[in-house]
Amino acid sequence: MAENKKIEKALYGPSPTEVALGALLGLLAGVLAACVYLVLKPVSTVKEMPKEPVRGMLYYIAGSDSTAKGRTWSAKQKQFVASTSISLVEEELNAWATSTFAAAAKPAAPGGKAAEAASSEGGIFQPGTPNFKFVDGKLQIGTKCVLNWYGLTTEVMVIATGAFERSGDRYVFKADTLHLGSCPLHLLPSVAAPFFDHLVGKKKVPDDIRSAWVKVDEVALEGGALKLSFQ
Repeated sequence: MAENKKIEKALYGPSPTEVALGALLGLLAGVLAACVYLVLKPVSTVKEMPKEPVRGMLYYIAGSDSTAKGRTWSAKQKQFVASTSISLVEEELNAWATSTFAAAAKPAAPGGKAAEAASSEGGIFQPGTPNFKFVDGKLQIGTKCVLNWYGLTTEVMVIATGAFERSGDRYVFKADTLHLGSCPLHLLPSVAAPFFDHLVGKKKVPDDIRSAWVKVDEVALEGGALKLSFQ
């Protein structure tokens, strides 16, 4: 019987099922290779968009971290914890992020032994300190992320742009666009949302901020500021 199948295959070639399966596997391999290439493709960090952008290049402009404009974050944080409505500009958000996350987000340089040890403890993705910027009525969140794969480490950018939406008893950030390196993960919604939630879950937010956030009645992006309102 097996011999007859070998003879038939030699005479007539692979069956339609085998051809379809081969084509599917080839397609999946191609998609995977393209995703890996885009993830590892560097993002161009610039101060402003070039007059003639390079086709296929993803540009990233970080939010302002001006000390002069961000020094008021501490006072506003106290107001927020006390359930007082506040309005935060990107400098204040970035000052808060640096104060809250910078000390815990200092992974060693990719490729070193310290980086490998840290990566093995922190999993495949280790996001750094987030940076906030208001872009066309949306909030952009960018961070450098150490990517570890069985001891091989590299650093890639993660850039999300979106707004806040109510989900259950609290507001959550919903990314309209999400890039891992230069790979547009938002084209794969079933992958993008869990991936972003995974990164957010790795950032330890102080308990008092977390408790106050649940009480927020409205979150709005208006006039280049994040407005948090309580009833």
